[in-house]
Amino acid sequence: MDDTVIAVIPAYKPQETMLPLCRALREAGMPVVVVDDGGGEGYRALFEAVQAMGCTLVRHAVNLGKGRALKTGINEALTRHPDLAGVVTADADGQHTVKDILRVREALLAHPSALTIGARAFVGDVPFRSRFGNGVTRAVYRFVAGQRCTDTQTGLRGIPARALPALLRLPGERYEYEMEMLLRLRSLGLSLHEVRIDTIYENNNEGSHFNALRDSARIYAVILRFALSSIVSFCVDYSLYLLLLLGLRFPGALSYALARVVSSLVNYTLNSLVFHGARKRGTLVRYYLLAACQLAMGAFLVHLLGLAGLGESWVKFPVDIALFFISYMIQRDYVFGDNLARKNDR
Repeated sequence: MDDTVIAVIPAYKPQETMLPLCRALREAGMPVVVVDDGGGEGYRALFEAVQAMGCTLVRHAVNLGKGRALKTGINEALTRHPDLAGVVTADADGQHTVKDILRVREALLAHPSALTIGARAFVGDVPFRSRFGNGVTRAVYRFVAGQRCTDTQTGLRGIPARALPALLRLPGERYEYEMEMLLRLRSLGLSLHEVRIDTIYENNNEGSHFNALRDSARIYAVILRFALSSIVSFCVDYSLYLLLLLGLRFPGALSYALARVVSSLVNYTLNSLVFHGARKRGTLVRYYLLAACQLAMGAFLVHLLGLAGLGESWVKFPVDIALFFISYMIQRDYVFGDNLARKNDR
């Protein structure tokens, strides 16, 4: 296998620190693709200096976002090196050292079936918004994707070549693209491998163009969309339950069972798309074994709480909230899951 690994650096209005980074990577023998993401004339000299030292330069006429810049750089790497082993993406704002980039490169070559990420430890003098934001996102990501990831927001990633064509078709034009990549590990056929890197914030991370509100909203929108199947199914389930119970005066347990049968069909169809397990052998059998257990448990609890005088019109809500978390994790890891999704290649 060709061991060519290309460094892809998206840059929007970069600082001077980009120059020594690119120079050191070239001196280490690593090809570099730099994407000028529409920074404007004020940064032309800086990009021309990068090009003069032997880096490949690709320009956007206007700012299109980090996700689009990464796709542009990946496409350029594939076009110039169709037999490459992979790419290492790195930020231009000084957060990633040459030593760490080269370590991720070596890990990528050693783990060609994994997405290798450079994971920061978030110790020492780290801006609060970065420490807090990554902590919350890490917890939410672990629940939604069933994958432990120490640093969900790192831009230092080693991506094997076989996943690159699929990444070019992945949605996301800005910072949410990197979260989309993590959520789609299963469909990409990749495990996750982490390499510990230095935690560096130059001038309190002033070189970053990440907008805490706007870009965080985009990232969490990706996570919400990934879990949307369960939300839609829950709405169908609860609406039908109330219709049967209050409108048609069916008994609580029967209303619960009928509503769950209908919503399970909706849930299976949507989750098979989310988890990319629609046509896998045994998926349907596993799903409806789980659905039957969930239905029986839910109907029993609704009936029991109704007998206790708590009111059948609303007791379904707390019962289903509890069962939702249990069911989602079982579907994620066992019904629609596969070995690659549960592997953490470390």
